[in-house]
Amino acid sequence: MYVRVSGGRRGRPGHYIGHHGDVPLSETSLFNVAGDLVFARGEDYIRYVRGLRITKSKAYASIQAKRVYQVELDWSGSLPDGVCTCPHNADGNFCKHLVAVGLAAIDSGRVPIEEPDDPDEATGDARLDAVVQAMSVDELRQLVLTLAQHGDGVRRLLEVRATAASGDEAPAQTEFEAYVRNILAFRGEIDYRRSFEVAETVSEMLDELEDHLNNGAADVVRPALLLALTELQDLLQYVDDSSGFIGDQTQRSADLYARACRLGTPDPTKLATWLVKFRAESPGWPILVLADFVDAFDEKALKTYRRAVAALDKKLADQPTGRHEVEAMLLELADHDGDVDLAVKLLSEGTYVQYGAIVDRLRAVGRADDAVAWIDRAVAAGKVWSHGGGNEYWLSPDHVAETYKGLGRIDDAIGVLRADFVRQPSVGSYRVLLDFAAGVDRVDSERRWAYDHARHLAATDRFAFGTVQVQLCLSDGDIDAAWDAADKYGAGSAWRELAERGAKARPVAAADLYRPGLEKDLRYPNSPIYPDIAARLATMRKLYEKGGRGAEFALFMAQLREQYRRRPALMKALDAKRL
Repeated sequence: MYVRVSGGRRGRPGHYIGHHGDVPLSETSLFNVAGDLVFARGEDYIRYVRGLRITKSKAYASIQAKRVYQVELDWSGSLPDGVCTCPHNADGNFCKHLVAVGLAAIDSGRVPIEEPDDPDEATGDARLDAVVQAMSVDELRQLVLTLAQHGDGVRRLLEVRATAASGDEAPAQTEFEAYVRNILAFRGEIDYRRSFEVAETVSEMLDELEDHLNNGAADVVRPALLLALTELQDLLQYVDDSSGFIGDQTQRSADLYARACRLGTPDPTKLATWLVKFRAESPGWPILVLADFVDAFDEKALKTYRRAVAALDKKLADQPTGRHEVEAMLLELADHDGDVDLAVKLLSEGTYVQYGAIVDRLRAVGRADDAVAWIDRAVAAGKVWSHGGGNEYWLSPDHVAETYKGLGRIDDAIGVLRADFVRQPSVGSYRVLLDFAAGVDRVDSERRWAYDHARHLAATDRFAFGTVQVQLCLSDGDIDAAWDAADKYGAGSAWRELAERGAKARPVAAADLYRPGLEKDLRYPNSPIYPDIAARLATMRKLYEKGGRGAEFALFMAQLREQYRRRPALMKALDAKRL
């Protein structure tokens, strides 16, 4: 059975989740589709995976780091694919969040895992083993010395071995700190392009430090990890890290330092003092939390930490801004002490009440009635929303509705789902409402209500047109009703879906839905979009011909060619489609 070592490099990719397809989900397949750098970033994001759900060939989760993203990973095809709400995925890339969800699925233990057979690798390992076995002690000694002369990593490895033998950690600590200082001595400007190279260099450095950490040298590498953390945090102030790659490595250095403190023997009181000071002066990244360090504290250190946090709280008492970190530290202490009432008090203070965090804590200790009371407050405050629900501040309408249903409060449950539809009218919120209504025998009444609201939007919101009503009709499979809504109010942003699904019933009307977009795109010369314009016109031709009005479209094309005859790139695109 494979067990992941948390944080950083996982070793050679190659652990599999079996499924019905020919190619299983594995670290190798994720690595191949994401690339080494994105894969490494995905490893660092495993800890942010929340709400993981796994089916036969898909995994669903949210990533809750600095921002919340919804992720759906699909490994039913030849390579893993998926959708994430982050900008990187929207640009067509396989993002770190997809990698993180895939790795979390592999690590979950809820799917079968098998080791792949790799005869070539086994043969190679056996050959190397045979060579080493055949060497004499003198030959091995000479080989190691030669490697140390040509590779700093080997020399540092020998320093660690020497420390284990002598008990004197200082020489090895100095060696590793010099290594970190040398690696992080970047010269010149670090712009967006160079940030990827810098992040990769830092990642390789942290890989080596983590290897030693995993092999029992926590106290040897701990000072070097602290140096890496402070230097990287300072570096972030002066580089273009729009990609977030360097920031991710900075967070990784913080996580590794915390782990080195837990595994090693730092001075607990000094560590407690440093942690408060570091967080108080931090610009917000990386994120450090008490839970990652508290195991390295003794009773005296914890008291020191409490006093330092209390002093900081008093110092910032009159400052409306700049209190985020101290408030986080106070909350962490309350959670550490198991003081739920204090945690609730802290979470309910300030401009934004953290309803989700409050309800989660109350439920965790079995205080169901208090949790429901806070749910009621969240509903009254309008803090229930499917788009942002399920985090510290917002509640999920699905969860609230199920809670109310369990209490027999059906009207309240329906009211929550209706409010979510009003806030963000969409097919998704409509289907959730109907699915819930089906369980309480209220489908017809809720469908009527949703359609009435859609018609109200179409009649009163000049930007909405009939978008929502058309979408609801299409969702229910009523194509004729969708066309009727479009005729009355306009199709709005639902035009393309109506054009595709309604083409069989009204081909010419479907073709005409393309016209407004074409007129807008042709307003100004724009050569890159001409092939797409030609493709849309070709679709319109087919639809006109299907409707028996091909001659009318031919006349339209003749007029269009005449109007834009001075755009040779457009004419070339039209010629390519024989238009």
